[in-house]
Amino acid sequence: MTRPSPPSGSNTTAPDAFSLLHRDVQRWVWEQRWTSLRPIQEQAIQPIISGNVDVLLAAATAGGKTEAVFLPVCSVLARDADHGEATGIQAVCLSPLKALINDQHARLTALCARIKVPVTAWHGDIGVTQKDRLRGDPAGILLITPESLEAMFVRRGSTVSQLFRDLRYIVVDELHSFLGTARGAQLRSLMNRLEHAAGRRVSRIGMSATLADLRAAAEFLRPGHGEQVVVVEDQHGGKELLLQLRGYVADMRSDPGTSMSPDALAHLYQVVRTGHNMVFVNSRGAVESCVSALSALARQERLPNPFFPHHGSLSAELRTHAEQRLKNRSAPATVVCTSTLELGIDVGWVDTVVQLGVPPSVAGLRQRLGRSGRGGAAAKLYLYITEQAHPDMPVDRLRLDLVQTVAMVELLLSRWYEPPNLDTPHLSTLVQQILSVLAQHGGAHALRLYRELCATGAFPGVDEHTFASLLRSLGEHQLISQERSGLLLPGKIGEALLNHYAFYSAFDVAEEYAIATVDGDMGTMPLSPSVDAGALLAFAGRTWQVVEVKPDERRILVTPARGSAVPPGFMGSAAPVHDRIRQRMREVYLDTEVPRYLDEAAAILLDEGRSAFRAMGLADTDVYEYNGDTLLFPWRGDRTAETLRHLFQWAGMKAVHVGAFLAVPGTPADSVRATAAHLVAADLPDPVELARRVADQRRHKYDRYLGEELLSRSYAAHALDLDGALEFLSRVAADH
Repeated sequence: MTRPSPPSGSNTTAPDAFSLLHRDVQRWVWEQRWTSLRPIQEQAIQPIISGNVDVLLAAATAGGKTEAVFLPVCSVLARDADHGEATGIQAVCLSPLKALINDQHARLTALCARIKVPVTAWHGDIGVTQKDRLRGDPAGILLITPESLEAMFVRRGSTVSQLFRDLRYIVVDELHSFLGTARGAQLRSLMNRLEHAAGRRVSRIGMSATLADLRAAAEFLRPGHGEQVVVVEDQHGGKELLLQLRGYVADMRSDPGTSMSPDALAHLYQVVRTGHNMVFVNSRGAVESCVSALSALARQERLPNPFFPHHGSLSAELRTHAEQRLKNRSAPATVVCTSTLELGIDVGWVDTVVQLGVPPSVAGLRQRLGRSGRGGAAAKLYLYITEQAHPDMPVDRLRLDLVQTVAMVELLLSRWYEPPNLDTPHLSTLVQQILSVLAQHGGAHALRLYRELCATGAFPGVDEHTFASLLRSLGEHQLISQERSGLLLPGKIGEALLNHYAFYSAFDVAEEYAIATVDGDMGTMPLSPSVDAGALLAFAGRTWQVVEVKPDERRILVTPARGSAVPPGFMGSAAPVHDRIRQRMREVYLDTEVPRYLDEAAAILLDEGRSAFRAMGLADTDVYEYNGDTLLFPWRGDRTAETLRHLFQWAGMKAVHVGAFLAVPGTPADSVRATAAHLVAADLPDPVELARRVADQRRHKYDRYLGEELLSRSYAAHALDLDGALEFLSRVAADH
């Protein structure tokens, strides 16, 4: 007997939304002892059950998105099962992480068992037996990563249509993590290819907790038809936030290994020694050093060690152990992690979230914060910033790390997040998809490839001329070959790529390079394409000049840079900083208000930064000269800064991009202003021509196969902002 609907949690939807669910799904809801559905869960029922629209759900972490999607999805699948209509996989849920899939599988198992719909997890750690069972009897819900789905298309292309002939739903978990990325381009292509396999349009559902632009996300979900996507947004997701940004100082020059002051470590220990907490850092090395330091303090107090590491280099068993310790409420546990726990893996509710160092992005900080404050409790966030104790250069006195963190927190509080760049062509990923389609179908003609991948696919910005140029380049590199009939097949190199396990991912894992002096290695960093002989490099508390880059040895040889204006800091391949963050930094400098969430030391550091900003004249100019070097502050994002670096190089002037500014070593400010005026008046190369002058334009996995022209176009689209650079140069030239 079906019970009446539980009390409504929303007045914005029809009161009978619950009645649309299958009776067994309704029973499952009552078994959970829920007194009501959440508003987003009610609002999602009707459009998802209809099955004829695409739906985008936006709600905070732990806001009930998973149930909002799968209560109606499972209701539709249960009704199909009642009538014996389904004989294939009916719903595919694409998740960015294996751990997320494991978590979703555990959460859906009980519900799916109630309605007798199988749910299968599929990724690299799942055994062959379970996968063979699904291939032999395809049905229900498939939870899978994009890479594993890619492998399914490549290895078993002839069976794909049989597997997905009854497909009703494509669900994308953590949609924001795919937006504007190479992996996102792959995901969009895979969704399109799933529809080709099913032979019809399939309802797409996206879930996310962090979306800067809901309409841009909707366009990503259904390219060309984003305005038709139904957006369901939780307007009741606000919660109390307890926030503190703490400032510290340490002598990072005398001790290059310092990332936290002893006082910061001592305070952090007191915050996270009890309860259940997550400490986010920005590198795997920092995870290990932080866990080691905290564990040592626990040993000094003769306490059981509650600190556990979590990062991508650890085994699945160790990561799972850390996750289970957070879920276990019987003993304290604090996990120190990278972005591996930023997404929606269920680790239970967390008392406190900690960010050590500048957050990688505003969106990332929002994801991390969402881990705290479940069950109506206030969310707690501590941020720790350590600055140079005895700044001997003016730039150090700006306290850039602290000010950038303040700017990001202010943007977070105003609910601004980095918008995705959906206009880039992602030609590297298109190379992968061409090979994958050829493997799936045993070959294809060029027109079919173009129609499936570009004209009606995930790469609509690629016209026929560009696509033909790409095919010629792939032929020249032996990735594809062509028979007399015109049929395209994988070539010698293409076959080798397809047969390697690394083919299925659209992105390369950044290689770590050792930073070495004549005295030995100092540490590692991901190699940036801009690092070459003669470049200045800020690392381990000092400024260095690159002597030689040795790719075969994965080593960068450096020597101390004398008299440089470049301050210490880490230059790696962190996420690019958006224009709005740099602009907000300048606003923070110009402001006089001290945010209430700063502790006393952070407030003092902010005052020091503002005083240095005024003393350097940066309120009136963006140019500062120091010891014969010139510093430029464009207050724009990394794309603009990189474009400026290339433009100065085009004009014969060496410039180094370091975070919020550019340094022009050994050049007085008047010369820099004169060069800026020359650049503004000159007939500048367009972005593609400027990209051709870059020594190494490769940024993505298959860029090496694009050919010179397409590679330059790809680099320009991803890395350069000529309009932003010219706007800044005009300001500098006006002072000349």
